[in-house]
Amino acid sequence: MEIPGVPVRTGDGLKKGPSGFFAGRDVNTELLAQALAKAIGTRLRKGPYSVIAKSHRKYVDPNRPVEIAVENPQARAVYDVYHQRMAEFCDEVQKRFGRGLVLDIHGQGSAHDTVFRGTQNGRTDAMLVKLFGAKVHAGPQSLAGLLATRGIRITPTDDGKEHEGLTGGYIVQTYGAREGIGAVQLEFGGDFRAKENIDAVAPKLADGIVDFAKLYLL
Repeated sequence: MEIPGVPVRTGDGLKKGPSGFFAGRDVNTELLAQALAKAIGTRLRKGPYSVIAKSHRKYVDPNRPVEIAVENPQARAVYDVYHQRMAEFCDEVQKRFGRGLVLDIHGQGSAHDTVFRGTQNGRTDAMLVKLFGAKVHAGPQSLAGLLATRGIRITPTDDGKEHEGLTGGYIVQTYGAREGIGAVQLEFGGDFRAKENIDAVAPKLADGIVDFAKLYLL
């Protein structure tokens, strides 16, 4: 989605790549996130908190620090609203429940049939590990392990090194640093994001996430 009156970002003078300037589009991640939220709500009878960036990365990128994310004051307002809402929801989860999980949904083009877990190699879910131990991060009772059990091809499921360039960006780094909050970036290959597959993928994802919630969050 365009932001009226905001020109496309140029990225002049910025480093390009996974942690720098990026203006590509994650196709159908919004549709997948919406279907996933609905499926979780069906299982738990209450939907998860959800924040979706509607604007194209050509104009603003919420998954980067502000000095990389925006080049126009009007785009800064969009960026600020996104992160204000994220912070508000995390604050509410901390106060009401004491612990929670942020899932950052993205798309990747490296492997069409794979989901890559990104936790900055164990740093962004460390607050939950602090509460429940290493099983939160790796192994059959980790989020990745539980998703794998539900038929989702995801890597890594252990404490092995995460895929270079897909280890978790600014969002999970920021909100995974909060007490009691774990954060995991899920980078979905094209097979999971294809419109014709989303209705079959979302319930499997929801089942694994609800399993995780029952173990550690509820």
